[in-house]
Amino acid sequence: MEQPFIDFLRFCLHEDDKLPDSAKDIDWTKLLEFGRKQSITGVLFHGIKRLTAKDPHPSPRELAQWGVENQQIADDNRQVYQDAYRLTSWLYKETGIKGVVLKGQANALLYPDKFSRMSGDIDLWTTADPVELILWAQKHDPESAIDYHHVSFEVLPTIAELHFVPSFMGNLFYEWRLRKYFKEAKDEQFRRIVQLPEGLGKICVLQPDFDCIFQLTHLMHHFFFEGIGFRQLIDFYYLLSRGFTDKQKADILRRIKWLNMSKFTAAVMYIMYDVLGIDKDRLLCEPNEKVGKLFLREVLKAGNFGFYDERYSFRGMSVYTQYFLEIYRNLHFALYFPSETIWGRPVSRWWHMFYKAWLRHKVSKAKKNIRH
Repeated sequence: MEQPFIDFLRFCLHEDDKLPDSAKDIDWTKLLEFGRKQSITGVLFHGIKRLTAKDPHPSPRELAQWGVENQQIADDNRQVYQDAYRLTSWLYKETGIKGVVLKGQANALLYPDKFSRMSGDIDLWTTADPVELILWAQKHDPESAIDYHHVSFEVLPTIAELHFVPSFMGNLFYEWRLRKYFKEAKDEQFRRIVQLPEGLGKICVLQPDFDCIFQLTHLMHHFFFEGIGFRQLIDFYYLLSRGFTDKQKADILRRIKWLNMSKFTAAVMYIMYDVLGIDKDRLLCEPNEKVGKLFLREVLKAGNFGFYDERYSFRGMSVYTQYFLEIYRNLHFALYFPSETIWGRPVSRWWHMFYKAWLRHKVSKAKKNIRH
């Protein structure tokens, strides 16, 4: 049932492609539901705008509904672009701390239509140490919650997450390696300033090779934690579409192997090539069809961040119930990814709990020192 939707998505990503024959079978209302599930409604509407009068297309009533949602997506993008600029400027002017925008609006800038990506939170990685960043966040938002790799910040219209590190691995040994890489490459990530569309300001974004590694770790984390949808995969599609030199690819692949992400990356390459139709010379490595098809099944079932996965719903569960449900879910992938599912996440979740408690203690101690 979803194959015509996937065919149409591929058409939406390729400006010169012909409309697939399967478009005649599309139920446009159900396609809209698919777009909501995957958080890619704006991308699909970008393709709908290319349809001619002779092509299968939505009815005027359906088209109006698509148009309303697309306008909301564009308005949301303007707000989040503006808030990303305001947040980074505010933080720097008040403290001298620099920030680089991760994924989100940085990815939106890679799209042909800079207002077509469905926006989410602002993720900002900074030059500050964790305690310094938490103190600043809680000064302006006393309810800021401390997580393993970020602190929440809900002062602006858009919710933000201020990151200590960009991402993390389930296996602690490979996370140690990942953190080492982040530390080595950190200084370079705060130098690439880009202008936002419509004069909405400017933000700092990651260097493309670093961004490639980061986004793969982000995809991997969410695949094993709750699920991943097409929005994040399309983000990565547009990053890869910009192209890397042979030397850059070799360096990225060396790092991927060092982080034990080769098989996962090959599965992502299957989605990039066989599903989304990226040019083969843009791939980082040969696709793995077997694991890639497993990945695709999970994407179609789970939707954006696993919100539509009826098999594993974490909502309303205690932390410990979620922990055992996550282990059970990940055992389905243990044959292909034992490092993450067996030796990794069941252990690292406990480490996360202790680390967050240690951070809270450090922050509490710092606040007492400030008062005295």
